[in-house]
Order: sequence, then C-alpha cells, then structure tokens
Amino acid sequence: MIIVSQKDSRWKWDLIGESYLSIGGWGCLITSLSMLSDWYGEWKTPKWMAKNLSFTTGGCLYWTSLNGKMPFNFVYRYYKRDDSKIKSILYSKDNACVLEVPYGKYKHWVALIGFDSKKGYKIADPIDGKIRYLFDKYSASTGFAEIARK
Repeated sequence: MIIVSQKDSRWKWDLIGESYLSIGGWGCLITSLSMLSDWYGEWKTPKWMAKNLSFTTGGCLYWTSLNGKMPFNFVYRYYKRDDSKIKSILYSKDNACVLEVPYGKYKHWVALIGFDSKKGYKIADPIDGKIRYLFDKYSASTGFAEIARK
C-alpha cells in the first residue's frame, strides 16, 4: 500500500472541491482513502480525489460520491466507536475502514491497516505519511467509515 502525506508538495496546495480548503490543511480523509485505493489496486491521488469527488462548500466529502469513481464503494458512516465492528471490517478480505480521531478541537481521519493485540490499531496517518499505532498519538477513535470492494 502506498503511504502518503496530505502535505506532499504534489497536492498540498490543491483545493478540496469548490471550497477554499487545501488538501495540506484539511485533506486527511481523502488522503486516507487515497492510500486505501492503492490497497484495492487502483491508486487515486488525493489531488485526483479533490477534483473528481463531490464535497460540500465547506469541504466535507459526500460519501456516496465514492461509488462508481473509486475501486471501492461507501458502505456506512458510524458516529461512535465500535471495536467489534471495526475488527470485523479489518479482517474482511473485501472491506476496509478509515477511523475518525480527535485532533485538538477538530476531527482527523486515518487509514486503518492492521491490529496488534498489545499495541492496538495500526494506522497510516496522512498528517505526516507515517505508519504508527493509534494510541501512540491519538487518545481514541470517535467514529469510522466502512468501504467495500466493488
């Protein structure tokens, strides 16, 4: 899986949809989904996603705009942490998820890529393009979204 940062010079200044928000500052969700697109075999860059998916004027992704444009489809957006559901998604061969985590007074999205019984969730973090364990940097997961192979 390609691991990238939302601050990559190839797209950090590109705007998300019709908003005034840049990928470098606010593109954690599309960067996380970009990394997962590679896992599904068809890499879509954050820059491509910012131009080709649908967003609110405030830069929030319309989840269903993934369907038909990505190598996966949107399944469901969960607004609470549910470890049993997250683990069942993680161990599915066709499904994947992105986790929402607190980031100061904002929310941040990371790609879930594994689990260790001692260290917890293994993530690809679009802030800096590094792989780490969730609790090494973030206090919790406050929600998640599920995607599935077409």
